[in-house]
Amino acid sequence: MKKLIFLLVIPFIFFGCRKPTNPSNNTLVLENNLGQFQFNNYEPLVDMPVNIHYYIPDLVDRQNAPILFVFPGMNRNANTYRDTWINLADTKGIMIFSFEFPTAFYPNSVAYQQGNIVNQNGVLNAEDKWSFSIVEPVFDYIKTSFNYNHNFYDLFGHSAGAQFVHRYILFKPYSRVRKAISANSGWYTIPDTSVLFPYGLKNIPENNFDLSNSFNKQLEIHLGLLDNNANDPSLRKTPEANAQGFHRLSRGRYFVSKSDSIAQSMNYSINWVKKEVPDVAHNHGGMSAFAAEELY
Repeated sequence: MKKLIFLLVIPFIFFGCRKPTNPSNNTLVLENNLGQFQFNNYEPLVDMPVNIHYYIPDLVDRQNAPILFVFPGMNRNANTYRDTWINLADTKGIMIFSFEFPTAFYPNSVAYQQGNIVNQNGVLNAEDKWSFSIVEPVFDYIKTSFNYNHNFYDLFGHSAGAQFVHRYILFKPYSRVRKAISANSGWYTIPDTSVLFPYGLKNIPENNFDLSNSFNKQLEIHLGLLDNNANDPSLRKTPEANAQGFHRLSRGRYFVSKSDSIAQSMNYSINWVKKEVPDVAHNHGGMSAFAAEELY
């Protein structure tokens, strides 16, 4: 009998001492201020989860501190981007959530920074299957879990992540983004319905975008003044991309100028601005530091 009692008590001790993690699939408990979690609570992409690498300074009020969603470059190194923001987050009192779209589920540019708007054969996907469509559910998940008092978040993306961010503003015009920064994008989707997607909006049904609302979003295009290497091996060099310029700096200038012209031709106001960053090339650290000052 004593042996039986002992056997019953031991499991209770081990299981009772475990720290609580997620009490349900709808809430998130972050016991440490640095770590990651997998997000698979968005039903249309439940088989294509993303990993969220986060940093929350010890002393911030989780119900009120600004939320910044960070999108990394082509290497998908969301943890590195998160780490770059740690000191900035401490200084500014902000919460960082860096998105990793695993290559197992989002294998290339089409699936990640082009938003998975079309499949690998160029056929339009349903909007709920877009990679863009997972961002708002992540925000809702955090908002519910933290009892967050605000209904907005900010975006920062660099390189491929900058492509993701400016396209997110184009194709998610009703999102709750307060301010978005697209830094050193390699090339752009121009809000031009005469240019074929992904370089423009031609062949994308008009009900999938709303330029009036997109132009009203606070979008900043940040360009490193030294990011002007036309021979960068990672730079897209298709004729359509080269029509925007021969390096990232010239392409960013073209994007803002062309977008301004399109907005004026449609009699729309536009809140998209260009800011050029001195002494910085294609470096997410330097661009992050500049972005932190612009955002907070």
